Amino acid sequence: MNATGGGGTATVGTAGAATSEATAQAPVVSELLIEPNPNSTLSCFVSWTTDVVSSSEVQFGVDEYQFHIVRDEAVTAHRVLVIGMHAETAYRIKAVSSNSAGAASAEATFTTGALPTGLPVASETVLDTSGAQNGWTLVNVMPASGRGFIGTEPGIMAMYDMQGQPVWYFVNGTTPDARGDVSLHVLPNHNLVLGPSSEEPAKEIDLAGNVIWQGPPPAPSGSAADPETAPMSHYAGKLENGNYVVFRGLTNADGIIGALIQELSPQNEVVWSWNLFEHLEPPADAYTDWCHPNSVTVDLANDVFYLSCRYQGVIKAKRSGDQALLWQLGGEQGGDFTFDPEAAAVFDQHDPEIHPDGTVLVFDNHYGHGGNPDGTTSRVIEFELDESAMVATPTFEFPGGYANVDDWYTSSWLTPYWGDADRLDNGNVLVCAGFRDATEQTHVFEVRPSDGAVVWQITLPVQAGSYQAERLSPPPLVEPL
Repeated sequence: MNATGGGGTATVGTAGAATSEATAQAPVVSELLIEPNPNSTLSCFVSWTTDVVSSSEVQFGVDEYQFHIVRDEAVTAHRVLVIGMHAETAYRIKAVSSNSAGAASAEATFTTGALPTGLPVASETVLDTSGAQNGWTLVNVMPASGRGFIGTEPGIMAMYDMQGQPVWYFVNGTTPDARGDVSLHVLPNHNLVLGPSSEEPAKEIDLAGNVIWQGPPPAPSGSAADPETAPMSHYAGKLENGNYVVFRGLTNADGIIGALIQELSPQNEVVWSWNLFEHLEPPADAYTDWCHPNSVTVDLANDVFYLSCRYQGVIKAKRSGDQALLWQLGGEQGGDFTFDPEAAAVFDQHDPEIHPDGTVLVFDNHYGHGGNPDGTTSRVIEFELDESAMVATPTFEFPGGYANVDDWYTSSWLTPYWGDADRLDNGNVLVCAGFRDATEQTHVFEVRPSDGAVVWQITLPVQAGSYQAERLSPPPLVEPL
């Protein structure tokens, strides 16, 4: 029996005999079916039935079985999403069910389809298997089509393996990705939250590519000075309480764009909000794009949040009561902290990561409204904050003063509009230095703070840009055999 669709093909074999013949209660596998996932040519659904309740396991590999996906729930109707495969490749598939009495299996083959237009294979340029944290790297990809910075194809969310091969993707709607600034967040259940971008609203999706939640229109008709109709910025997140957080680019009477944070219920009702204009006044000579919000970290337990304005630094504020602004780190007006040394000062950053130990890791674009003023490059820098003395002291900086760092990082790396840095479980730092340029490539790399060594890196083709990256370690669902 053959199954086709979604860009892949499957050939199904006959069910195998139960491995335990000592009892009649061991499962018997029947009706094995492989269905290509209509949302992705790299994945499929494997379903089968058993005559008694038992677990669900799918093993898969190219020449031999290399990986498996396991569900322990005891059922008779089995259906498993299989992800983690490469494009245009034939895979062996085995469905296995077991219980205390024994196990049974059935085998088949599945051939994945081609990658969608706009999703490139990355080039693995560095791989130190002993130093890098193994896993998949999730990035947003702004396809290389179009002229200049304006894209003409939908954006794609993709997971790359350590060798730079796509193993999962999601095409983000049907409208062109004109900005490439889609934020990405991985939830504990492996769902993803995507920020709004261009004409696509914010979304929560599952790994099958199903949309679980969709936010308000990113550019509704109406006044940009009205909290209900101001355009959405490019960030979205999800809180532990099940609500979502988004930004609106609210303008004041002078046409200056600030930041309105809104907490939305799953039904998109506003249940909480915070308006930057009520706590910080733009100077008389403020640029129109005065704040440019790009992320927020909400600490429900301590009733505070951290707003990242690209040009106004990292802002800590109270969530309830008078919602007072507590401090401002960096920004073009200087902020409330003294940087020690002064050269560590940050005035243009993306996506600060707030750590439990109180340190803050930021991607420092080092660019600002006026461009790169002194020929410096972008960097990643982490600060220890003394909130009593109001002093910010670097604890890590790359490229910083490390020896033997490749010239690209010290001379060519200047990310003018995107960027992301994350501390990994092994202590390394994952960096997304994104470009959409005819000559410069997006670099996604992992650096080891102990010696400044880049232990892993992939690059995308020129003109294929990326804003953020997340390391999924271990990969979702899939485990090696």
